[in-house]
Amino acid sequence: MFAWVEVLRERDNVLEIAYSLGEAMKLDGRITYNKVAGSANLEQIAEGASPQATRDFMEALKERMQTKPWGSGQIIRVAYSRSTENELVGNWQMEKQGAFVRFG
Repeated sequence: MFAWVEVLRERDNVLEIAYSLGEAMKLDGRITYNKVAGSANLEQIAEGASPQATRDFMEALKERMQTKPWGSGQIIRVAYSRSTENELVGNWQMEKQGAFVRFG
């Protein structure tokens, strides 16, 4: 599964994140992630995204945010899937596929 992700801003340890699922870089969905509580909240579902696909993406993003820092200023294409490694079964894997930097 693929998604596009951009951290729009951070305020009071809360990241405002734009996202879209699939190949299109619409970034029309919104999620907030509280870095202190480690919780993610859906603010606006991305156009054409199913509720289940959105839940899966939010779980993968939350796991990724808890293990590695995520900067802002880039639109990042990620691939994510359930791990097949025995010790990680049930966890998500998220890998960066490419990035674009916004200018202006």
